[in-house]
Amino acid sequence: MTPAPGPAGAPVLLAVAHGSRAPEPQRVVEDLLALARARRPGLRTAAAHVDNASPSVRAALAALAAAGERDVVVLPLLLTPASHSKTDVAASVQEGRRDHPSLRLRYGRPLGPHPVLVEVVARRLAEAGASPDDPVLLVAGGALDPDANAQVAATARLLWEGRAWPSVDVAFASATRPTVPEALDRLRRLGHARVSLAPYFLGPGRLPAQVAAQARAAEGVEVVLAEPVGASGALAGLLLERYDEAQHGDVRMNCDACLHRIALPGREAAVGAPQEPHTHPDDAAPAAPGG
Repeated sequence: MTPAPGPAGAPVLLAVAHGSRAPEPQRVVEDLLALARARRPGLRTAAAHVDNASPSVRAALAALAAAGERDVVVLPLLLTPASHSKTDVAASVQEGRRDHPSLRLRYGRPLGPHPVLVEVVARRLAEAGASPDDPVLLVAGGALDPDANAQVAATARLLWEGRAWPSVDVAFASATRPTVPEALDRLRRLGHARVSLAPYFLGPGRLPAQVAAQARAAEGVEVVLAEPVGASGALAGLLLERYDEAQHGDVRMNCDACLHRIALPGREAAVGAPQEPHTHPDDAAPAAPGG
């Protein structure tokens, strides 16, 4: 896990993915980091996961500190600014600063929303055989954070602008609505016999598999199913952009509608609430105060 020695003073890029028990999503992360290293000779990278895969963020930071690293840029490999980036990973960075005071930690933005992601999604749709006449359904994981879901809607609008598709709607695999079956049924009732569906996920996993099953089960409408975003040179370039801006102090987080700052309907209790790292199965329970 510990990166090989690189140029003196160059921070390690620690990419934090959601995590999955299946090997395929982890390979997407590995492939993306390999593409980033190919674009940036000498770049050193490591990976961690919020849940379901090893190492945890806590374990990864401990290993880097033990290896003598002094400078790390933590980047969430997430497509929207949801609770994992705003709370779980952010709290893990705070915890790392406390536990490893000699380790300089800088925290960057999630990957999306960004025009690069929009272009990659459009390419995946074209590869799947989407027709310009098809309405498109962009399906994301879904979040309890209204701002994160709004960013998916913004991505859908960017995907529609300047292209021939009659519409680009959104649906979510969990946590909020509309669900995939609800969105497909709405498009069917609007008279569409065929829909192109774009899974807005970094790679395969439980939720993308659920979305694919729902697409296959749709009645009265043919669904053209694209692949998830996946690793690509364009996405590696975006990752390096996030790495550079974190190093140089130009991290433009979306805080205007953050649920930790603004009392959003149904999420009022989050305002001012303490950030806590996600509970990762690899991490032992923290010691009690004074223990």
